[in-house]
Amino acid sequence: MRVINDDKNNGVVGQKNYAIKTSRYIRKLSNLERMYLWSPYSDVSMVTRINGNISEEKLRSALNIVLQIHPLAGAKIVFDDDYNAWFSTDNVCKPFFKTVNRVSDTQWLEELQREIQIPFNPETGPLIRFILVHSETVSDLVVICNHSICDGMSLVYVVRDLLNSYTSPEQEIKVTNSVDIRDFLPKGGFSLQSVMMKLIMGNANRKWEKNPYYFDHKDAVAVQNAYWKKYVFNTVLLELEPPETKFLLKQCRNKGISVGSAVIAAFIAAHEDIVGPFVKNQKQLWVPFDMRRHATTPIGDVFGLCIGAPSFSYTYHEKKPFWENAAVLHKEIHKRVSKLDSHTMETPNSHPTFMDALSSFALLKEVVPEAYTKTENLKRYFQDEKNITFSFAKRSRSMVPGSIPSNLGSIDIPETYGDLQIDKMIFFPVISDSVPLNLGGVSIGDKMVFSLSYPEPRDKGNFMTSEMVQIRNMALEYLGFPDKASEKAIV
Repeated sequence: MRVINDDKNNGVVGQKNYAIKTSRYIRKLSNLERMYLWSPYSDVSMVTRINGNISEEKLRSALNIVLQIHPLAGAKIVFDDDYNAWFSTDNVCKPFFKTVNRVSDTQWLEELQREIQIPFNPETGPLIRFILVHSETVSDLVVICNHSICDGMSLVYVVRDLLNSYTSPEQEIKVTNSVDIRDFLPKGGFSLQSVMMKLIMGNANRKWEKNPYYFDHKDAVAVQNAYWKKYVFNTVLLELEPPETKFLLKQCRNKGISVGSAVIAAFIAAHEDIVGPFVKNQKQLWVPFDMRRHATTPIGDVFGLCIGAPSFSYTYHEKKPFWENAAVLHKEIHKRVSKLDSHTMETPNSHPTFMDALSSFALLKEVVPEAYTKTENLKRYFQDEKNITFSFAKRSRSMVPGSIPSNLGSIDIPETYGDLQIDKMIFFPVISDSVPLNLGGVSIGDKMVFSLSYPEPRDKGNFMTSEMVQIRNMALEYLGFPDKASEKAIV
């Protein structure tokens, strides 16, 4: 373990005592990217069902090419003297890749549940892993990636480029260099919100810097192991076949709304029917968007782009027809997209380790208190009751939305790659034990899949899954497909 020699830092474990040459590294992480380095619910995943017999050897060779195309997929994190975090590809091993024999259509979920519990080590990297659930006729490719280096579309591009390289390994390699999205966003004018945030963060920084804490992989492992001992990753899927997707698209077009808005509204309505109306702060949505579409200059199919999400209040009115509610939601979402406020895309400047503490350790203090006895650093942090991050965490919990819908929409990539064909894709955004509706949507070849994912308490059996299945079935009814209801989470 590295020990801080600076008296100001109280000899806390974690900070480096030597400088690095930052010119050797890709770029510095933004505060928002950094927020996902240590948390147990900081991974995004993609499952791609592929028809055809995939060669594991050829797929591994294709992965070597993909790592050249997308440097962040093979990166680690280096911390400098001030504990700023930098992406680096120096001396990084290849991503974890394993193949298992496919024995069922749902085996991919078992692999995902197992692998998503294993923490990435940012300082050794890489922050992505691959599992091929293989048979001679159909396989499921599972990709799990830390949110600090990717968004949902990044995983789409990884799958596309992996299959392209598989079928055409001789083609020219075009590197998509990592970018800092803040350099491509429109500069916002005066914002009362941004001024208030700067004042709040400035005060918090001054307090934090008097007694900062520096966390490392051992601290993160202690917290994540304790978390996954209590929870298991789970999901319920809403799937529409091409004729059904086209039928829904026609309905939505006639009403002047998008399919995504209709599905989101259906899940919200269903949740209120099954569980009850959202209360207080949960009557709001955080809606992530693909910032490639909104950058001030074209940036291409770059891998990375961990971003924020505009938030807004939304109340579903049960006395009004479903499609009227969906139209209101659609209008609100697209108003936010057309007038994107870049202030919400990045957290204000703060001490680097403040973000580590707040996003990954303070928020979990009450969820897994037993973890904070596992390392000396966590013990000191846990016992420091006056620490500013604990009050921030308490405030943050009161701001959690009811829904976070991450919809990639209909993606424009090829379905066929030589003798292989993508049958469907399933997207899983980051999950949360405090957000009731975590949705991930993606459609390819008019086959649409929305995932409703959640950490299920192990001590409550399948109660939560049963509830989520009811919500999915009710959402299908709102969308006009009552006959697709099922008692199964994955049909």
